[in-house]
Amino acid sequence: MNPSPPSMVYMVDAEPALRDKLQRLLESVGLRTLACADADAFLAAYRPDWPGCLLLGASQPERGDLGVQQRLREQDIDVPMIVIAGHADVAMAVNALRQGALDFIETPFNDQILLDSVHHALTVDVGRRRARAQHLDLLRRFDTLTAREQDVLRWVVEGLSNREIAEILNLSRKTVEIHRAQVMRKMEADTLSQLIRMAVAIGILKLYEPDA
Repeated sequence: MNPSPPSMVYMVDAEPALRDKLQRLLESVGLRTLACADADAFLAAYRPDWPGCLLLGASQPERGDLGVQQRLREQDIDVPMIVIAGHADVAMAVNALRQGALDFIETPFNDQILLDSVHHALTVDVGRRRARAQHLDLLRRFDTLTAREQDVLRWVVEGLSNREIAEILNLSRKTVEIHRAQVMRKMEADTLSQLIRMAVAIGILKLYEPDA
């Protein structure tokens, strides 16, 4: 079994003093860190195969006024971000939260609060990676189904009986039963409830949303 890749805490801030302070603090508790002066350096150094998080100075100037979060989205980088903001930058930090940043910490910061936030961000990233891997695995299983088996799956998770599915697809009930068994085997579902959850996860079945 391959060992899990190491976690990395990235820092992006134009101020060397803050980068040095953060690096010393994080490395003092055994966290691997990489300090970058700007977003370009971070994007060049980012390892998508390593779990991690990003500490971003809120006053970080951006090339062409294109925000870091937007640049990350454009490159499909989904890394938990913690914004470190001086008092004058709080409005900017709040805007970052609205765009999906995980947390913001105002300077001067409490060391333990920052470390707790970083550990939380790393845990969030591991969870996101696990969820993405599970989603990709479900899609892989779905792709192993024949077109007819995919049809049967869609009707099964909608709650139709074998007889009803047979009538819709113009098949015999026995043929539907065979397809249904194949669906359960290929999707690695032990129960109907498992199969339904899988269908929801890959977007085949939409969760019920009551009328507003």
